[in-house]
Amino acid sequence: MKDLVSIIMLSYNGVTYIKEAIDSIKAQTYPNWELIISDDGSNDGTYELSLVLAKDEPRIKVVQTPKRLGIPKNRKFAFGHTTGNKICHVDGDDALFPHSIEYMLKGMKDFDLAFSDLAWMDKNSNIFQYHANVDTELKNLGWRHLSMYTRKAYENTNGYNDNLISACEDGDLFMQIAEKYKYVRVQHALYKYRMHDNNASVNNKKCETCTEKPICNYIRVWGKENNWDPINWVPKTPLNLFVSGVKNNHD
Repeated sequence: MKDLVSIIMLSYNGVTYIKEAIDSIKAQTYPNWELIISDDGSNDGTYELSLVLAKDEPRIKVVQTPKRLGIPKNRKFAFGHTTGNKICHVDGDDALFPHSIEYMLKGMKDFDLAFSDLAWMDKNSNIFQYHANVDTELKNLGWRHLSMYTRKAYENTNGYNDNLISACEDGDLFMQIAEKYKYVRVQHALYKYRMHDNNASVNNKKCETCTEKPICNYIRVWGKENNWDPINWVPKTPLNLFVSGVKNNHD
C-alpha cells in the first residue's frame, strides 16, 4: 500500500500565485496524495479560483476558515482535514517540481522527518538560485523546505504552536519532531520558494527581538542545543568556570 501524502496549502489573498501552486501538485509523478487548501477568508478571488481548480479533482479539498485565524491557527485547522500518514506543506505562493513528492518519499525511508534542498524563484517564477540545506545539526535545524513528517511524529509532539502570532509554527513543529525522532536531508532541490514583498516568513521578526520567545519551541530547543539563554539572549555561564564568583579549583 502506497503512503498517502497529505499536502497542506494555506492561502490568503494570493490569487496571483495560487493556480501555479495547485498545478504543481496536480503534476506530481507520485499519484497518492491529497491536497488540503485552507483559505483564511480571502477577498480577492483566491478561494473561488481554488474551487474552480479543484473541480473534477477528488484529491483536492478546499476549505475555508470560519473566521480570520492567521497562519499558525489556520495550519492547525488545515491539519484537521488531513488523512494521510505523511504530511508536508506547500504554501500558496510557492510550488513543487513534478518529482518532488516521489523523491521525498524515497529519501525519507524509515525517518520521521525529512527535508530537501530548494530553489528560489522571483515573482515571475524564474529560478535565480539553488540552495542546499547542508547544515543538519539540530541546533540550527528549524525551517526547511520541502519538509515531510509522519503523522505518528506529529501526534507525539504538541503539534502546531497556535499560541504564536508570527508565522513560525512550521519551524516550531519541525524542531519538536527533530528533538525526538530521526531526521534526514534529501539531497535534491524539491521546493520552489518564491521571493516577493509579502512573504510571511521573510516578514517574521528576528528571534533575538521577538516577544514570543518564551512560548516558542524553536527557541527552546535552539537554546538548549546552543547552551544559550534564549529569553535574555545571552550565553549561559559554563558551570565549571565560576560558582558564586569563586573560581573552580579544577580550572
